[in-house]
Amino acid sequence: MASVAYKNRTRDEIIAAFRESIRKKHEWQEQAEQEILKIGQERLQQT
Repeated sequence: MASVAYKNRTRDEIIAAFRESIRKKHEWQEQAEQEILKIGQERLQQT
């Protein structure tokens, strides 16, 4: 049974959407890591 999200989508469209979601996740992870480093550096400068 196909999910509603997959209804009326071709296999290629589903694969493209999946890859895009992975790309966005990696992008978010990189931004989060940069923010963590920035916070760490600010704390070091304060001490």
